[in-house]
Amino acid sequence: MVMLSFGQLADVLPEPVLLVSTDGLVVAANQRARKELGSVSEGQRLFALCSDAREHVEGLLRRSARVRQPTLGTLTLNAGRRYRVEGAVVRPSSEGSPAIVMLRLVHEQAALAAFVELNRTLERLRREITAQRRASGELDRQREWLRVTLVSIGDAVIATDVGGRVVFMNPVAEQLTGWTEGEATGRPVDEVFHAIHEVTREPIESPTGRVLQEGSIVGLANHTLLVARGGGATPIDDSAAPIRDASGEIIGAVLVFRAIAERRALERLAEQRLADLVLADRRKNEFLAMLAHELRNPMAAIHTASTLLSAPDEDPEAVTFAAAVVERQVRHMARLVDDLLDVARISQGKITLRAEVVDVSRVLQQSVETSRRPIEAGRHELHLSIAGGLPAVQGDATRLEQVFCNLLNNAAKYTPPGGNIWLSARGDHDEVVVSVRDDGGGIAPELLPHVFDVFVQGDQSLHRSRGGLGVGLALVKRLVELHGGSCSCASAGVGQGAEFIVRLPALRGEGAAVGAREREPAMRAARLHVAVVDDNHDAANLLAVSLKRWGHDVVVAHDGLVALELVREHRPDVAVLDIGLPGIDGYELARRLRGEPSLDRCMLIAVSGYGQDADRQRAIDAGFDHHLLKPVEPAALMKLLARGMSSGGSAP
Repeated sequence: MVMLSFGQLADVLPEPVLLVSTDGLVVAANQRARKELGSVSEGQRLFALCSDAREHVEGLLRRSARVRQPTLGTLTLNAGRRYRVEGAVVRPSSEGSPAIVMLRLVHEQAALAAFVELNRTLERLRREITAQRRASGELDRQREWLRVTLVSIGDAVIATDVGGRVVFMNPVAEQLTGWTEGEATGRPVDEVFHAIHEVTREPIESPTGRVLQEGSIVGLANHTLLVARGGGATPIDDSAAPIRDASGEIIGAVLVFRAIAERRALERLAEQRLADLVLADRRKNEFLAMLAHELRNPMAAIHTASTLLSAPDEDPEAVTFAAAVVERQVRHMARLVDDLLDVARISQGKITLRAEVVDVSRVLQQSVETSRRPIEAGRHELHLSIAGGLPAVQGDATRLEQVFCNLLNNAAKYTPPGGNIWLSARGDHDEVVVSVRDDGGGIAPELLPHVFDVFVQGDQSLHRSRGGLGVGLALVKRLVELHGGSCSCASAGVGQGAEFIVRLPALRGEGAAVGAREREPAMRAARLHVAVVDDNHDAANLLAVSLKRWGHDVVVAHDGLVALELVREHRPDVAVLDIGLPGIDGYELARRLRGEPSLDRCMLIAVSGYGQDADRQRAIDAGFDHHLLKPVEPAALMKLLARGMSSGGSAP
């Protein structure tokens, strides 16, 4: 049975296999052994087949007979072939019978090749295992890097699986939603990410649903609010994108969003600034149109009057009327320019108050006299209520008179004919409160907060236009604020009249005593010799005519260098010099005249269209005694001439 079993099994093996007893007899051999070894046969001694020493062969057989595990060894057959041998016991020795072992012979070269191939296979397996371990480690590192990145970025990140359930949230998302990652994991993303429209407050569908359905990147519309778990709402900007595996299949979605409260605030500020710029541009255009209208009106009247004055044999009464029109319209234009210049000076911080102790009662009386003409022209009734013993204020009396005149003129302008104007003044603790109220056109509620803005007027349609540039109230407010006071306005609406209230800080103690304001007596100047220098021939000649009518001798020049020789020759008592002259300007002309010893008593009067404090100071530094602003007021010039005569013709 053993032999049959051996034959059935051993013949299929590719190596030579022998059954050998421990006393060295060959019991059986498989087909491969008989073919390769040739002379092997049953009953043959193994010692005869091998060229190895007998002790080597016996030792191999004994070792193989002791254990059932293969015992390794070597045999060299007589043909010189060397084999690696694996020996194992098949039948142990019993009752004095020797044991039988199976010897599997593998040619040493084939064994070496098999061993090399085995090593190669093992090395390949080792490399594959190492690569798999490296890839697994790299994947773990990438996962950790991705998690650290998502945790560290400033945007909020929520990742979902393919079913739209949360699988990851970074700390920013936790902060904005009010959910922790542990609480949110496994929940539907719509439950964690709850968005509404900023205006309608209607819910907005989370973009992850569309991402998972369509596989495209989706962003929310503008004006989105994220409602946190605690109920707070935050403006956000967001987008969502699909997560795909290596084959391109969608396995989830990632939602990235950020809080934009600061950006929304800046956007709203920019929108407001844009609206303000549009409004300012509209007001600028309206102002330019009004300026053109306001300048054309007096220019048209002056043009008509000049035509009338140039007509031969005109009626003296008509001439007087035309002259009055010219004077009135020139004053009106000068007032427009003065208002514009005053607003510009105040806006640039270039206006200086001539501070003194001011009697408010007297300033109000002078303001009423100055504004009487427009009040009477409108047939208005003026109601005065000025409390006795008003405390004095520290300020510029001329500028305060300008404030109250503007308010009275404004009331007269916007009150229908036959209306009422109330002017009241009282002391209130540490303030002097002056009110100008009317029952005129009133102010629309939407215009009320802007009445003190520059270039703001009410209804400017043609049938309601009252004239003016819309700078009067702005000038009032700024002048009052320069005095440390405040100005406010109240109106019940259109047709309900308006009230303007000025509050000025009152003086207390010794500073409240108001000294009598010195008034210079009106003097008619004696005959003087006057030089007029202006490159505007019309202006120079008209001023010369006026001076001659006042009884003075006049010489005229239109060029700086010509004027220098003219003044040297005639040695006038007074020289009225324009600043902008050809040849040399008025400043240089004044400096050269001051260098003439024979002209040391000549009064120099600068005439300029530039009236800021720096311009006046520059004139004084050049040697001028006085500075007059164009157009020159005749009364102011007469006053200076009278002063010059009172000092003996010399400069003060």
